[in-house]
Amino acid sequence: MISYSFCPVCSRPLSEGTIEGRSRMFCRECGWIHYRNPLPVAVAYAVNRRNELLLIRRAHEPAMHEWALPGGFLEEGEEPHEGCLRELMEETSLHGRIDRLIGIYHRSVDLYGSLLVVAYKVTVHDHECMELNHEVSEAGFFDERNRPNVNIPLHRHIIDEHCRIEHLSRLSGEPAR
Repeated sequence: MISYSFCPVCSRPLSEGTIEGRSRMFCRECGWIHYRNPLPVAVAYAVNRRNELLLIRRAHEPAMHEWALPGGFLEEGEEPHEGCLRELMEETSLHGRIDRLIGIYHRSVDLYGSLLVVAYKVTVHDHECMELNHEVSEAGFFDERNRPNVNIPLHRHIIDEHCRIEHLSRLSGEPAR
């Protein structure tokens, strides 16, 4: 997250103060306030027709060389589900269909600050024609028994949350929504 020292409107030095009950940087000259809002991220829990989970190995920081779910930052004017499918396509060249929302999570990370993460279950149709972009060093579909360790805490949580939802839907006899 950008840490401002000077006002982006009038170029004067910023001051720190309590505004609306929070410590914020603000401009005494023009009144501009720096609101530290979370960056929006979309993540895909993507499965193929055999219900195998797509995992990617990250080629860059953060979490370089770690296995992860595909995903990334939303772009301006983009709905979260659109960003989820775009990131899946950009990283793996795979197209999919959003099946349902898994959850919405807040996390703080050193590199970017505050993140608001929206996770979706996605069914991938054309998993045979995967091509990786520069952000991914390796990728594959894995069944539960042969899945590599996912060490990113939020991604592990999303996987566990999806499994919990699926288990509850099987117990109730209703499809997971």
